[in-house]
Amino acid sequence: MVKGIIGGLIGGAIGAAIWAAIVHFTHYEVGIVAWAIGALVGIGTAIFAGNSVSPVTGVAAAAIALGSIAGGKFAVVHMIAGKVKSDIHAQVEINDDRAMVSIADQLVEESEKAGKKIEWPKGMTRDEASEQADFPPAIWTDAKARWTAMSPADQDSYKKALAEHAHASLDHAIGQAESEAFFSSFTFFDILWAVLAIGSAFKLGSGDGGGGDD
Repeated sequence: MVKGIIGGLIGGAIGAAIWAAIVHFTHYEVGIVAWAIGALVGIGTAIFAGNSVSPVTGVAAAAIALGSIAGGKFAVVHMIAGKVKSDIHAQVEINDDRAMVSIADQLVEESEKAGKKIEWPKGMTRDEASEQADFPPAIWTDAKARWTAMSPADQDSYKKALAEHAHASLDHAIGQAESEAFFSSFTFFDILWAVLAIGSAFKLGSGDGGGGDD
C-alpha cells in the first residue's frame, strides 16, 4: 500500500510538472493533460504496489490524482501570477514627483485629523489625487518645501521606503488575486477532465488496467 502511494505520488508529480511546462512554453492550458495525470498516477500506483493492487490502492490513486491536478492547476495560476507580478514590479518607479505626492498625501491626512477643511480642486478627492494638479496649491507648496529641505541621502531613503511599500502592497494584492483566480479558473471542461482522470487513476491503480495481478 505504501509503495503504491509512493508510485502514485511520483506519477502525479511528473504529470503536474509536465502540465506546468506545457503552459510555460506554449502559453496554453491543455485540459486533457489532467486526464494524463490521472493515468500516470494510476500506472505509478499499480507498478509500485505490484501484486498488492486492490480497490484500496485504486482509491488512493484517485485521491492522489485529484491532489496532483489541483497542484498542477495551482502551479499554472502561480506561474501566470508570477509573470504579472514581475511585469508590474518592473514598472514601479519612485521619482521626486511621486515622493512629493506621498508627502502631500501625508499633509492632507494631518490636516484632516486636525479638523481643517481641504479645498480640493473641482471634482478631485484624496483617493484620486496622484499628481501636483490634483492637490490644493497650499498643500503642494508645503510638500515641495519639505522635500527640498531633505538632504539627498534622506531623499534617497524616502524613495527607497516608498518603493518597498509599493512592492509589498503589490505582492499582497496579487497574492489575493491569485487565490481567487485559482478557484475561478476551473471551467466545466476542467471538471470533466478531472472526473475522467480520477476514474482512470482508480481503474489503473486498482489493477483493472493491467498494472498488477489479481
